[in-house]
Amino acid sequence: YPRPQFRAHPMAMSSDARTDSPNLTPEQRREMLRAFADRMLLKITQMDDPEDLPGVERAVRTAAVIERLYSRCDRQERYGPDPRKVRAERAQNESEALKAQVSLAGTLKWSEDRRRDLGPWWDEAGRAVETPTPVERRPNPNPLPSTRAEVGRQAEGQATDAAHMLKDRLPIRRSPQTPP
Repeated sequence: YPRPQFRAHPMAMSSDARTDSPNLTPEQRREMLRAFADRMLLKITQMDDPEDLPGVERAVRTAAVIERLYSRCDRQERYGPDPRKVRAERAQNESEALKAQVSLAGTLKWSEDRRRDLGPWWDEAGRAVETPTPVERRPNPNPLPSTRAEVGRQAEGQATDAAHMLKDRLPIRRSPQTPP
């Protein structure tokens, strides 16, 4: 095809919606496409025969577009989903849904029986979870010093305790295997 003489305006192309409803099924799209091709074919047959070379060229291009539309619709119908496979998938999905419903019903029945068997203990446990017992706050036995002098006194006391521990002789234990 020859290149277009005029560039398309970018705003007109970007704001143009492709379809009125983007949620069309493939069957609905195919039906609409076939109806469009039918309307084009009816219009082209009502037109007069072309008399010059550009008119013939335009008619041939239009006929090629219509033929492509029909071939696309036919190809989609030919390679569309097999109805037997669709029915088999639908039956499998229905059986899986039924199994899930039975499993859910069994789980609900088991939980109801379990609650009934546990009786008052279950109710008491539910209330205990909903209203936790308050935690007792105990005072800190080693509060942090607030002034520099207190920090110094506390450090001196710890250093003195460590020095006394080092002066004392620590008992040395000997293993029974080593000779004295």
